Amino acid sequence: MKLFVAFLVLLLCAPALALSASDDVSGVEATTAITLPVDSVTVYPDGLMAVKRMGILDTTVGEHKFVVNIPEAADKSSVLLSVSNASVERVVYDSNPVYALNISSSGPQDFALSYLMYSAGSWEPRYDLHLTNDSVLLNANAVVRNRGGEDLKDVRLKLVAGLPITVEPLYARAAQIQLRYAAEAAPEASSAAPAPSPSTSGELETLYIFELDGRKDLAQDKEIGFPLFQQSAPLVRVYTWDAYNQEEGPVVEEIRANNTMKNPWPSGTALLYRDDDYVSTINMPYTASGTNATLVLGPSADLKVTRKLSDYNVTEKIRAITSAGRNHTVKETTETWTYHLKVESNMDRSATLEAIDTLPQEAEIIDVTPKPAETTATSLKWRLMLTPRQKTAIDYSYRVVTTESLDGSN
Repeated sequence: MKLFVAFLVLLLCAPALALSASDDVSGVEATTAITLPVDSVTVYPDGLMAVKRMGILDTTVGEHKFVVNIPEAADKSSVLLSVSNASVERVVYDSNPVYALNISSSGPQDFALSYLMYSAGSWEPRYDLHLTNDSVLLNANAVVRNRGGEDLKDVRLKLVAGLPITVEPLYARAAQIQLRYAAEAAPEASSAAPAPSPSTSGELETLYIFELDGRKDLAQDKEIGFPLFQQSAPLVRVYTWDAYNQEEGPVVEEIRANNTMKNPWPSGTALLYRDDDYVSTINMPYTASGTNATLVLGPSADLKVTRKLSDYNVTEKIRAITSAGRNHTVKETTETWTYHLKVESNMDRSATLEAIDTLPQEAEIIDVTPKPAETTATSLKWRLMLTPRQKTAIDYSYRVVTTESLDGSN
């Protein structure tokens, strides 16, 4: 299927559909009840649904009143109505809003209605990942839930993806989202009014929209799956070993797949296959365009590893020191540890191992071979490039010096 990706501010409206009206609009005394057909819905992962309804109605010049039918679950404070060649004189907020409009030109008018519904719909991606030696094929499907209180027929479907957000910021941004949504809903209807100011927070720009090709039907209270995208992504296979906590292994196999698409990979559940055989179910992390997703495949027997204490010695000295004009006697203890980390490849191909070991915070490194790729106050990390069936080792030593007062003084 064809995939469209846009920032949240780029919400385009489809060709208008005819709306239904309960009576004539020739006089200001009449109030016309209108029901606009749903044109598009935008679904957020956490339950928010933004609905856009559109239609065309013939009107005469002058003042008219319209009562706009909206679902009971719609957030009344988020309702926005735009009508071409018309200005809003006032709005009476009731169970259904009543709009008093001043229409400046007779003939067909474009009506665009938008509003928000909370806990009305959600979606999540589900992946099938097929591994090869140097790439992974991602098949992503969108599973959509419609809980908006009505069946949706022949609508444009947009699915918002982005970094995880909490409910409170989402509600706080609802008005701003709705203003942008309505401003783009019917450009002709809103041409006389200034466009809303761009956001300076950058929050909305972290959200992306997948617009599915064609129009869709969403039955109420049903889970429905649609193809989202397919991509073959390059990967790097890496083994990791926490030597301090797993002295006898095992190593953990990871793949790091690069997202070369323009849109992100939303977070979701993934079924992992190798040579078309099911391996495991894993979590697919949110992965922005141009970044890597780290997928943990689990423990592996491809590498055999062990960590052993090869030497330990301790020496003590009694020393006299002077502090604040007073003499003190202290015992100075020096402990030295030497560790041997053994690595053996069981594979007929090359491999990369990232090994990390933890040190006491007071440790002073004496010797280390090979040189670690990263060193912190409490850890050493090596990145080893292993050839097929290679055997290698890591050796390092450190000491810790402590003092103890022998005369009860501080």
